[in-house]
Amino acid sequence: MAWLKTVGSGAVVVSLLSTTASFADVTAEQVWQAWQSEYQTYGYEVMVGGQNREGDTLIVSDVKMVRNVDNMSLTLDVPELKLRDRGDGTVETIFPEKMTGDMTGKPGTDTSDVAMKMTMTQTDSKIIVSGSPGDLTYDIDAPKLTVDLDQTVSAEGQDVPIKMYLALKDTKGNYHVVDGDMHSVDSKMAIGTLDLTASGADPEGSGTFNMNGQMNDLSYEGSFAMPKDVSSEKLDEALNAGANLDLTMTYASSNWATTADGPNGKVDQKTTDEGGKFDVTMSKDGLSFGGQSNNGHIEIATPDLPFPITADIQSADMTFAMPVAKADTAQDYKAKLGFNGVSVSDNIWAMFDPNGDLPHDPATLQVDLSGKMKLTEDLFSPAAAAMDSPPMEVQTVDINNIKLSMVGADLNGKGALELKNGGPMPMPTGKIDLTLTGANALMDKLVSIGLVPQDQIMFGRMMLGLYAKPTGDDAYASQVEFKDGGEILVNGQRVQ
Repeated sequence: MAWLKTVGSGAVVVSLLSTTASFADVTAEQVWQAWQSEYQTYGYEVMVGGQNREGDTLIVSDVKMVRNVDNMSLTLDVPELKLRDRGDGTVETIFPEKMTGDMTGKPGTDTSDVAMKMTMTQTDSKIIVSGSPGDLTYDIDAPKLTVDLDQTVSAEGQDVPIKMYLALKDTKGNYHVVDGDMHSVDSKMAIGTLDLTASGADPEGSGTFNMNGQMNDLSYEGSFAMPKDVSSEKLDEALNAGANLDLTMTYASSNWATTADGPNGKVDQKTTDEGGKFDVTMSKDGLSFGGQSNNGHIEIATPDLPFPITADIQSADMTFAMPVAKADTAQDYKAKLGFNGVSVSDNIWAMFDPNGDLPHDPATLQVDLSGKMKLTEDLFSPAAAAMDSPPMEVQTVDINNIKLSMVGADLNGKGALELKNGGPMPMPTGKIDLTLTGANALMDKLVSIGLVPQDQIMFGRMMLGLYAKPTGDDAYASQVEFKDGGEILVNGQRVQ
């Protein structure tokens, strides 16, 4: 949704205000000069109302920063900034209690108009800068930082309001910044709690929503490098010049609650988990990201059902990696997805298995793929952005593992395919090996509880007999082979 894109832009602004804005040398004047240079590097025009020295403190007033990009205009206002020489070669930067920002325009290719006001409030935050010119360390202690976002999206003559509130408590850590041909930052931060609330209307639908949630004991560690002579807006050029990002975030627990007005009434959803992590790396060698959560619990109440739905997931994980730079030869990619130990509440089972005849063991879904793909353009280049589809050509697919286990049956698969491109659709060649256990027992139980008619089960048994080889007690194996010209064989029998 358009409002999510704008909120994301606001989050980047807040991050810059709380970190890069304090880049400094060992004197107050050098702090201020570095602060201006940093924002100019990120494409901002910096304007100052006044500047004067009072004893050991440099006071800069009425600071305004303006950035125009992608049909959007962003203005940040800092009423007063104090930079105090501490007498030991370090500098303390003191921000005002409140800073404000305004964003207007049309984000990306959207046709809707966006107007957003942002207010950032901080209490007793301290940033101490030490080190030497070009090699500085920033020690941060921020007891509480809040951000209020008040946004209106105007589309087709209708104004849609969105409000968001973010609070970070007990933030501590440090940044190590080295300035040369590359601007590099190594950081390590800890946040006690992150609280988020949001409310408003969906610009792309009807109805309203309210959301609130919390994450606890967050830990962040990462590194970032950007070449000084390349604009951050030209991501493809920056990556080819050596820009890179590597970060990992973990948290101990989270809980979220959402209420939305659907077509048939109010829908409530609650989720909790017992911790997880998120990581991302990006350089000219490729982009990768992944995440994991542990012991998740979901509750959904909807007017379409007479009772709430609950589900538990022992663990969920996802990993994705792919190239970003154009190359004459194919490059590696991988994609993994897993939902392990998925169980649902008894009232859901009672809808189709009231006597408990089916196994209610937790289900598992795992998909593990890798292979080679070729990029015809840099992924983040203007040429790629102008294309109707991503400039990528998948050449091979290695099926390292596919697993689906539920209601007593277990399906597993492995294989490898080559894809011939150039036609209306890629044509695969290769083999996939499949194994299946527990299918007959499951079909028997489906018939006995009246969930599936006998004649349909007979058809299923016939297909199993035709295209699967018995390998043991209620165990089968099949090999699916894709040949040139579109021919498909299952255990040597032609099916297409």
